[in-house]
Amino acid sequence: MEYIYFDYSHLDNVLEIEEESNPFPWTELNFRDCLEKGYYALVLQRDKTFIGFAIMAISSEESHLLNIGIKKEERGLGYGEKLLNKMIIAAEVMGSKKIILEVRISNKSAYKLYEKLGFEEIGMRKNYYRLPQGREDAFVMSKSLKKGIASKLFFNRN
Repeated sequence: MEYIYFDYSHLDNVLEIEEESNPFPWTELNFRDCLEKGYYALVLQRDKTFIGFAIMAISSEESHLLNIGIKKEERGLGYGEKLLNKMIIAAEVMGSKKIILEVRISNKSAYKLYEKLGFEEIGMRKNYYRLPQGREDAFVMSKSLKKGIASKLFFNRN
């Protein structure tokens, strides 16, 4: 298993996953914009095989998981959990107090994963996601992060 910083060379693989995952997928321009803004972004590979990606905007107050995807044939094998855990650790190390995300109300497997990793439902965004037949609501979920982890990792000598 190898975690690599997402860069422009990964766009074709990321777009393939995004297109098989969402009825109205992000465009190449959306992903390029995230890379240009310097959002924290990883890809996950196994034996040079591209498995998934995640993108998060990180700040000291709150990080926002913007997008995460796993290749269709690799779903249900724990890769989404591994990738999400890496994103949580990154947010903690960079000093964020919490992570928020949106999840389709119909995406029960993602909701269960977020719940398993300590995310709690804090609200709903009406008509958040586009669908071929209209729009779908999203649950807003949040996870509080460990306080002071940066100082524990880098400054505590005990």
